[in-house]
Amino acid sequence: MAKRVLALGDVNLDLLFTGLDRIPAAEQETLAKGLEALVGGQTGTVARALSRLGLAVSFVGRVGDDEEGRLAMRALHDAGVDPSGVVVDPAARTGTTAVLSTGSQRAYVTFAGSAARARRSDVTEGQLSGADHLHVGSYYLQEALRPEMPDLFREARSRGLTTSLDPGWDPSLGWGADIREVLPLVDVFLPNQAEAAAITGAGRPEEALRALSGTGRTVVVKMGAAGCIASDGGETRRFPGFQVKAVEVTSAGDVFDAGYLYGFLQGWGLLESMRFAAACGAIAVSRPGSRGVMTGLEEVQRFLEAGVEGRRKR
Repeated sequence: MAKRVLALGDVNLDLLFTGLDRIPAAEQETLAKGLEALVGGQTGTVARALSRLGLAVSFVGRVGDDEEGRLAMRALHDAGVDPSGVVVDPAARTGTTAVLSTGSQRAYVTFAGSAARARRSDVTEGQLSGADHLHVGSYYLQEALRPEMPDLFREARSRGLTTSLDPGWDPSLGWGADIREVLPLVDVFLPNQAEAAAITGAGRPEEALRALSGTGRTVVVKMGAAGCIASDGGETRRFPGFQVKAVEVTSAGDVFDAGYLYGFLQGWGLLESMRFAAACGAIAVSRPGSRGVMTGLEEVQRFLEAGVEGRRKR
């Protein structure tokens, strides 16, 4: 029986400007070679990728009563995610992110809108009791949910659910210490190296990993083309990135999250889950934006079986 995942957080519209030769500074202008409107949001992308991998995924979050919200709902549904937990909030507009991408670098401007309005009360008892795992994304974006998150994670764990959290970037640059109250309740923590450094104040990914690791908690630090490092409180492992041609890196971290969580929920070991997640991330960078979500488990298996591992970056 497929593991049942409850994903709570953001789903929004991404306006993806691609092919930039640089990320412009203040008062500068640069031209994009492409423009696409895609459904994104960190949690929404993780949910869609997990569903494509064959897990039973339900989504809880908020969208506005607008065309962008309806587009987001359709994208979740089309990927096999149950969107019945999405609240249509007539008082909010659906969040939108402008993504500026050179292919290897990216910058974001986000109108959070409905994406920041999810609440603990949006999660029903039936949704929690019907899940095996709770994933929350974009912690620092969840303005309404953040004060209630420790109680939510405590309840999830009391019901026997495993839990995971991706912090995302903190737009305020405050990197509030409130996340420290949540982390002891998290089974899998999934920051990228910039986020891990900002949360801990550590200068190197390895130092950040040590600072974040705790008894019983797995921490995976994503390092882009350099792969990832991880610790489960005991062993520390490193997995190098796969050498593939990067078209667009926007969704890679979220698709990586889904790959790691898939392995975790199958009961795989640390290194096997890291390898699978790295393959998912490599597939993601070969396509623009949230189109980087894999078509299914078979695509990842074919990638791994094609001898790509022999061409990993060293």
